Amino acid sequence: MSPPRPGRRAATGFYRVERSPNTCRRSSQVAVEPWRRLSREYVLKTPYVNLRSESFRLPDGKIKDPYYVVERPDAVFVFPVTPAGEVVLVRQYRPAIDLIELGLPAGLLDPGEDAEKAARRELLEETGYGGGEWQFLIKLSSSPGLKDNWAHMYLARGVERISEPVPDEHERLEVVTVPAGEMPERVLAGEIVSASGVAATLLALRKLGL
Repeated sequence: MSPPRPGRRAATGFYRVERSPNTCRRSSQVAVEPWRRLSREYVLKTPYVNLRSESFRLPDGKIKDPYYVVERPDAVFVFPVTPAGEVVLVRQYRPAIDLIELGLPAGLLDPGEDAEKAARRELLEETGYGGGEWQFLIKLSSSPGLKDNWAHMYLARGVERISEPVPDEHERLEVVTVPAGEMPERVLAGEIVSASGVAATLLALRKLGL
């Protein structure tokens, strides 16, 4: 691994930017402004995902048509740590990428559901773990140019096994635990491939001082 560049310092094998956002300098004279939506229609509607086609007028007067947006419910990701300092993970097959993935407990919000409530529910359903002290980390968009949903990320300290997992009908999950200190290596080795899962992992490790 190459040494940290100026303005950064190494942290658990990763580089953490030290500069605050207000040090950003404009490198062009282009003014970024919101687009004006002219129309919206649905191309596809399913119980799991919707696809809509929209038309926009850009600030310079040009028309962007069509612009496709994928609608999905918001998601939650949990970085759960046991009193022994182990992270509770799940291993499952992901058909979309044809890969058996090791990842954080995660899932989608039900309509009208509170994000933290959904996160606690998903953790319990997928792993049987619950309790502990919960901390909201951040809300991120995994694909802001395509999807309209958000990923809500949480750190759960001191979780314990309180029941048997109750996954969804078609889920086949293996629950595993990994020492928190090994998580950076798992990410760098490509074992955790979800971008949102990686983001939640890095933020949680920073909160834990690892």
